[in-house]
Amino acid sequence: MDHAVVMAGGSGTRFWPESRARRSKQFLDLTGGGPMIRETLLRLFPVVPPERVWVVAGVKDAPHLSHRDLGIMKRHILLEPEGKNTAPAVAYAAAAVAREDPDAVVLATPADHAIGHVRAFQAVLRKGLRLARETGRFVTLGVPPTHPSTGYGYIERGKPFPGKVRGAFTVARFAEKPDLPTAKRFLRSGRFDWNSGLFLFRVATFADRLAKFLPGIDRVIRRAFLGDRAGFPKRLARAYRRMPSISIDYGILEKEKGILVLPANVGWSDLGTWSSLHEFLSGTGENVTFGDVILTDCRSVLVRTDSGVAAVLGMEDVVVVRSGDAVLVCPRARSEEVKGVLEEVRRRFPALA
Repeated sequence: MDHAVVMAGGSGTRFWPESRARRSKQFLDLTGGGPMIRETLLRLFPVVPPERVWVVAGVKDAPHLSHRDLGIMKRHILLEPEGKNTAPAVAYAAAAVAREDPDAVVLATPADHAIGHVRAFQAVLRKGLRLARETGRFVTLGVPPTHPSTGYGYIERGKPFPGKVRGAFTVARFAEKPDLPTAKRFLRSGRFDWNSGLFLFRVATFADRLAKFLPGIDRVIRRAFLGDRAGFPKRLARAYRRMPSISIDYGILEKEKGILVLPANVGWSDLGTWSSLHEFLSGTGENVTFGDVILTDCRSVLVRTDSGVAAVLGMEDVVVVRSGDAVLVCPRARSEEVKGVLEEVRRRFPALA
């Protein structure tokens, strides 16, 4: 059967001051549609029923993970003892899914991305699940680029893949985040898609590649799942202490041969910065506001306040965010640098981080 794993262990440091140690990006309402993780789950439920949807997140995130609020089964909320990037997270989730359904096909997706065209997205997911089931290969979604972004990884499409499921290509290679001239070359070629971070696989295929490419993770995860349930948390904590911190891309996907990519023109954004949120919610030049905001003679600004009134006069291309006891003001074009600002906040005002 089909299962979905939602990876919810990230921190979203570029969304400070709303994203903080006690409340990560995926639990914020950034678009006005509710917490990002809840939006993600609601998009998945028509494709994979709630009883076969899983969430993997950190122990620190437990206060935000009510199974009733999320609409999934309590035992399908998997808490990592510590963050070790996506490869250990998916290894843990895949082993848990396989214990219930050894023949499962899994759709693994980040919890904090935004989709503009939900029905088209769901149609691509159904196609991807079928492709992974019928071929036994890893399948990933590639987003046709709309501009030469330097903030995304890329996937180069190879030859069209023959078969019953139309529209798939072999993956020629994965490319890391490029500089601007390279990104422009990628865009001109017409062969490159943005890497969405969403991929699909049979659990049997994943187990085989985990043992092949990341045997250290494979061994300790297998050991953690041996024995009684009462001792599982201690065994899992021991396993995580011994695991490397590594992404699924570096650990498996970039080493695997025969991966397939489905182009997905679905209005996707990873919402990585305040600027990308502005772009997702507006057209160029439009203002985006949340809360009690007064704008006078402003263009292309993003202003959010969770208390009091924010009045902005004569500004263009800026971000203003008031959250609790902290305020951020920066040019939209420099919102990528908020992560560095947070480092200074941690040093000087740790309670606000």
